[in-house]
Amino acid sequence: MDLYKHTIYCVTEDKWVEGWYEKTTISGCPNNDTHEVDIDSTAIVDFQASIGPKMSDGRPVVRADTRPMGTQTVFTMRADDIKIGDGRALRWDFSNSDDMYTPVSGSNGPTLASGIKAKQIDLKFNDPIYLKDGTIYFFDAPWDACCSMYIVVPAGNYYPNDYGSIPASALGLPGSQMYSYAAIDVYYANYVYSHYMYGSCPMGDELNAEGCQVDALPVGWVLRGILCTPDSDNVSKGFASFELYRNRTIVLPGDPLGE
Repeated sequence: MDLYKHTIYCVTEDKWVEGWYEKTTISGCPNNDTHEVDIDSTAIVDFQASIGPKMSDGRPVVRADTRPMGTQTVFTMRADDIKIGDGRALRWDFSNSDDMYTPVSGSNGPTLASGIKAKQIDLKFNDPIYLKDGTIYFFDAPWDACCSMYIVVPAGNYYPNDYGSIPASALGLPGSQMYSYAAIDVYYANYVYSHYMYGSCPMGDELNAEGCQVDALPVGWVLRGILCTPDSDNVSKGFASFELYRNRTIVLPGDPLGE
């Protein structure tokens, strides 16, 4: 934070008084707010700019990226399960009937147009993660095949919602944010909208971002891929990779935060 050194004449103490503040104006005595002061005498006499975090040798940290402090860059094609990186991969194959997607009545999730079928791939992580970039690899995709990516709140969880009816205090949380309860899976964000795929792209189609997401994906929430294709498609397949930030990339022996 930036700090400003103010001086003001305290009539009660009959002397000039100084104090450091984050704000650029003051209207009271730094020693006692009840003292009488000459409000026209106030002035800023010094300033200290925030230099943020420092390296171990005292040098300020100057960074051009958006990676949150304390996190590491990870490239992965898998989510977590028992261990970090041993969960589901965002990988699909329309030559089989695995993971088929069916729209749920009352859900705010995607619907399917006539003649289109889809697969649903859910990815879960044991730590909060910050999403950044991704790459989609696909093979033999017909016209109208596409990929969408969502952040989903699983049924049974509470989630921030400015239009919700549950105050933060009712959940034991600080602040004035309102919340809602997910009776069924709630699609909270859609960060890839119907990204079309056609033919084969073995070198990958990159989806790049200038920065990572501001708020981490909470543990227990889901990254959901919905892969759509025409009903006649029985050959297309593909997979995806992610660049993300997280605090841990492996669980060390003795780690009290082990999964």
